[in-house]
Amino acid sequence: MKLNRIQILIFNKLSNEKGLEVDSYVKKYSVEYVGVQRDSLQDLTEEEGDAWINKSYIISLSGEDCDES
Repeated sequence: MKLNRIQILIFNKLSNEKGLEVDSYVKKYSVEYVGVQRDSLQDLTEEEGDAWINKSYIISLSGEDCDES
């Protein structure tokens, strides 16, 4: 199943925070967030989107940033 409307809005916000277009954001961070390479937003499943959004939320609470390496 593909991403739902709310997930798409969240991905647009997350990518804007990184200064990237949404497909570039997904391509750059997919392995880190869902463990598999995805090249565009359309490639993500709803379950992968949920996992990604959940991990992003947990990281935001901890004050860490996946981009700090």
